[in-house]
Amino acid sequence: MRRSVRLAVHISFAALACALLASCASTSLVSSERNPAYSGPALKRLMVVGATADPRARKAFEDEFVAKLAAAGVTAVPSYPMLSETGTSDPAELRKAAEGAGVDGVLAARLVRVEESEAALQAQAYNFVDRSAAFYGYYSADAGSFDATLASETSTITIHFDLYSVAASRLAWSGKATTFASTDAKQVAAGLAYTLIPALKQQKLLE
Repeated sequence: MRRSVRLAVHISFAALACALLASCASTSLVSSERNPAYSGPALKRLMVVGATADPRARKAFEDEFVAKLAAAGVTAVPSYPMLSETGTSDPAELRKAAEGAGVDGVLAARLVRVEESEAALQAQAYNFVDRSAAFYGYYSADAGSFDATLASETSTITIHFDLYSVAASRLAWSGKATTFASTDAKQVAAGLAYTLIPALKQQKLLE
């Protein structure tokens, strides 16, 4: 009996590991750029924002990303405890939450469905001036959510990331990542985190 329980546990861990490896393997940072006007220090404490209309998906996404940042030695907090369920509906509320959380940076993800090829995504330029000024408004807009139709309509999704310096009131970095389409926001966040965090550390944007 004990042997069968141990075997079941080993099988469960193996399945989880396979799922995690698959999520990482299918995730790539398609394009990214550091803001040439940002000369501030590496950010030490982040607030993670998952801009999605689904509060459960948002919580799962933010919690998993915060956990992966912590594992990489970066202090981070989710945004949902400081915001309402709709979370990012009000730009002023989002700004107040970022400033009140004691963070020096905001890592925000806007979850959208892939409509373009990787070549088209790579060719898109990042407008850091306009996007810095409109950062809180951009993430207060309605965003796509993880739902059953997302996984059935396309094999991949794209996520737009912004790393924002609260003190400088400026975007430090922007990027686009593609990953598998899934209704499991936690699994999606894990794959994205394993791809994104090392890239940001390599560019000395995270301490």
